[in-house]
Amino acid sequence: TGHNQGIGSQGFRMGIPEDLGFSNDQFRNRVGKTFGVMELQPGQVNWGVYNPQPLPGAIRMWVYHVFAGGGKFVCNYRFRQPLKGSEQYHYGMIMTDGVTLSPGGEEYVRITQEMKKLRAAYDKKNRMPGQLASRRIGLLFDMSNYWEMEFQRQTDQWRTMAHVHKYYNLLKSFAAPVDVISEKEDFSGYPFLIAPAYQLLDNKLVERWTEYVKKGGHLILTCRTGQKDRDAKLWEAPLAAPIHQLAGINSLYYDHLPHNLYGKIDFEGKEFAWNNWGDVLTPAAGTDVWAVYTDQFYKGAASVIHHKLGKGTVTYIGTDTDDGKLEKEVVRRVYTEAGVSTEDLPYGVVKEWRDGFYIALNYTSDIQEIVIPDEA
Repeated sequence: TGHNQGIGSQGFRMGIPEDLGFSNDQFRNRVGKTFGVMELQPGQVNWGVYNPQPLPGAIRMWVYHVFAGGGKFVCNYRFRQPLKGSEQYHYGMIMTDGVTLSPGGEEYVRITQEMKKLRAAYDKKNRMPGQLASRRIGLLFDMSNYWEMEFQRQTDQWRTMAHVHKYYNLLKSFAAPVDVISEKEDFSGYPFLIAPAYQLLDNKLVERWTEYVKKGGHLILTCRTGQKDRDAKLWEAPLAAPIHQLAGINSLYYDHLPHNLYGKIDFEGKEFAWNNWGDVLTPAAGTDVWAVYTDQFYKGAASVIHHKLGKGTVTYIGTDTDDGKLEKEVVRRVYTEAGVSTEDLPYGVVKEWRDGFYIALNYTSDIQEIVIPDEA
């Protein structure tokens, strides 16, 4: 859409994978089994910051991304490019002469032929492979949390959706099936559960998280979680008090750094940089410290902690970084310690499974190689 640079030198012609992917994984779990995309562009549009030609094949890839996420239909906007009006420069599947297919229109024709082959190969008995099912994770997302944190960012470096997408993208790099869910869902079906920056909550949700963990689930919490009640009021108690027992926290406070200054964190002997948001944690007895701050006046204090509870675990990641490298390595360790293998796809390469089909997508500007089973 000409709203971001994408990935690599030609990424601006393809967009970023979380734009379609996150919506797929959210609405698939919000509106029922039948969902789709109402307006997928067939080519150049007229309302972007700038309006580039899509890379040849990009429109086909976007349609397959909707398919990969479980979508049942794609509606195109628009069929024919108009000759007058406010959207004259918005492409259609048919060009201005009214008869010639646009490049995007040609891709739609190709897709309809390919879908016939997929229908012929479809087997309704197919079930998600065990290796994928073992990685499955529910990502809790709530619009009230989003609105509230955007209203009170506390630092101009905080961006709520960037924080959420950071975790979403690293999970996709693991080739983990992700469901973006609300609190209405049953958590028990997910081996892993993550609640990025889940600031507004109540004791009932904490009790559900506790039950989930005790029965063997692996819960990942991140900075800002549990700081306020549902009405955005700070607790008349220590900061984030409702999650202390669950996460193995004795006390915490937070810090921010200027744009031009980066603090350092040690995780497994590797150094990571941060300056967005840092929860400084004092762990409770029996809680493992996975990462520590190595400078500032709280040098040696915990940044990431890991707490075993019943049959499961809670991992609290107190720091938000620019590059997400720390967060990725911590979440990978959560999977590893749970005995679950992960892949390591580069950002922009997406591998999904849907109804017996694997779909691989490349949003980068480079040719990529991925492992494909011999029998695929």
